[in-house]
Amino acid sequence: MTIGNQPVNSDVLWGNLSVENSPMKSHIQGLFILLGVAIALLALANIAAPVLGDAFGEDGAIVAESAADDGADPAAEEATVVPLDGEEVALLQANLTDLGFDPGPVDGILGNGTRSAISEAIVEYQLDVSASDREVLEYTQSLIDALAAADAADDSGDLSLLPQADDESVDPTVDDTAG
Repeated sequence: MTIGNQPVNSDVLWGNLSVENSPMKSHIQGLFILLGVAIALLALANIAAPVLGDAFGEDGAIVAESAADDGADPAAEEATVVPLDGEEVALLQANLTDLGFDPGPVDGILGNGTRSAISEAIVEYQLDVSASDREVLEYTQSLIDALAAADAADDSGDLSLLPQADDESVDPTVDDTAG
């Protein structure tokens, strides 16, 4: 190679650069790596877009979905059963005893005897087998209250003291026993 009339060694002009050791080669390799990463990110964004679209609302706010939105029964979420305390267990035991079941001693402890009596009451009164202890307490208390009202009505002769359904009315002046 010549510059003007002088011969020039290309190694002097370009140094010891060759394609194999060229910084340009590393730039080209870096460019291809960058291009590959960009393509991978675009593919990932296309996969993630539906998921992210569901998570963010139209205005960009994060949308929280409850279990009710997933098809779960909302009544089941609200039906949190609070366990009976000692006084309530003692009342349930007394009610079961008054109704002819044997829960063991009325001590406020929900033991095996009380559990057995609760199971027997559920079967006897045809309650839902998944009835909670609280539901059994409420049912047995309503039975005890109805029996007490019936005893009071029987003792006084006043039938208006008996619990009535909404469609029934009792006329205390009418005597059904006279015939």
